[in-house]
Amino acid sequence: RQLIVQSRQKLVGVDPTSGEVLWEREVPSFRGMNILTPVAFGNAVFTSSYQNKSWLFNVSKSDDKFQVEEVWNNNAQAYMSTPVVIDGHAYLHLQNQRFTCIDLKSGERKWTSNPYGKYSSLIAQSDLIMSLDQNGELLLFKANSKAFELLDQRKVSDQDTWAHVAVCGDEVFIRELNALSVFRWKEVAK
Repeated sequence: RQLIVQSRQKLVGVDPTSGEVLWEREVPSFRGMNILTPVAFGNAVFTSSYQNKSWLFNVSKSDDKFQVEEVWNNNAQAYMSTPVVIDGHAYLHLQNQRFTCIDLKSGERKWTSNPYGKYSSLIAQSDLIMSLDQNGELLLFKANSKAFELLDQRKVSDQDTWAHVAVCGDEVFIRELNALSVFRWKEVAK
């Protein structure tokens, strides 16, 4: 077990009990801005950095020493939001305000959407992805590796909403600038 964190300059594996750094890999940054939280995918770690690229690094251990090797990279430049991984694909919001889907095995970008918000936090439940942008716009789209499939969109706040959207059961928590709102997420009978 280890914690995977990305600092301003490095991607790091840390022992959660002792705090010992188990391995580290330099990750390019622009003016020290690496905001995204990396995501584990099997024995690999997917990450991206502002004004740089996206990478998949394989992490292995041999003779009590960790090795970190780049599997692939591509030109997708994530901004701030942590990607979600569903069925071997990473869905993330890019610096250019678009969503993209990347096949984590090949590194191939499957699609890129039209622009949606300067910032978007992402959260997944089954094959659905919810995204909240900084202007209080909430999107619901399908985890579909073939195309961006927007299912619903609605304004949930007139205040800034830079905090991460959270889901607990059927409740969706939206942290506005001066308040916390809770919505029920349920499927409407057809």
